[in-house]
Amino acid sequence: MRKITDGEIRFFDENGFVICKNVLNADELGNFQRESRRLIERIQREETQENRMCLLGPEGVPYYLTYLHVHPNDFSLRLLAHPFIGDLLTRMVGRDFVPCYESLVFKLPGNGSSVPWHLDGNPVDGDERIFNIDLYPDVSNVENSCVWCVPGSHLWEPEKAVEWMRKGREDFRAMEAVGAVPAEMEPGDVLLHHVKVLHGSDRNRSSDLRRVVYFDNRAWSWNERYWWFNEETMQKRARLYQYALHERKENPYPQDDELFEYLPPSHFPKWSAGEPIDLHSERRR
Repeated sequence: MRKITDGEIRFFDENGFVICKNVLNADELGNFQRESRRLIERIQREETQENRMCLLGPEGVPYYLTYLHVHPNDFSLRLLAHPFIGDLLTRMVGRDFVPCYESLVFKLPGNGSSVPWHLDGNPVDGDERIFNIDLYPDVSNVENSCVWCVPGSHLWEPEKAVEWMRKGREDFRAMEAVGAVPAEMEPGDVLLHHVKVLHGSDRNRSSDLRRVVYFDNRAWSWNERYWWFNEETMQKRARLYQYALHERKENPYPQDDELFEYLPPSHFPKWSAGEPIDLHSERRR
């Protein structure tokens, strides 16, 4: 199965983002498309859990389903357990990585939410590789308002980033003056973007539905330094990842030819098959 290359990692370090082509195989991609569409249909109904847990964008339309795994589906845990993800996190974050966030973000046809220029949450002063893994089931291009990134902006001084973020929020395409480029994707591609790289997307006025699943991951050693979450949260999150790997092992896709083996941080409890699992694993400080 596909692995991130050394060249892709170098590109990420230099630019703050990288597009990895053709990661998801056809069977997984098809299930991703079907199941995420079903969740979006539930979001559009009133009085559903998905509707209550979906955030609205600047235009007042739903676009961001939080805590993806807690919403019954048969794709998100297995997607998290893809060997591509475990391999790249081991190499780019460290063996003590812990998956911390998961969300389904979407732009509805004809009235898809914009996402103003921004940096992601919890940026730090250090040089840790803190990034999102963005998995795409759809074509994402300029016509249906793909994400744009400013190459190298993860290395800027904070004051410069804030100033240009302000300009970009006044005029989205103003960021082209500092080299903003569209990250155009095909179904099955994966985008990695650093939390400190300037990025955003315009409103979707096309007839296309555009979807992406985001996974954010942190090292336990980094959490000890910055204390984003308490230890109980990190332990629950590590157990959740072990459960996801078990789910993929027990329910493989036809094209699966390997599994990722994970060892949680040494003092964390290991999860065993049959033990209860908290799919919410709420993030707490």
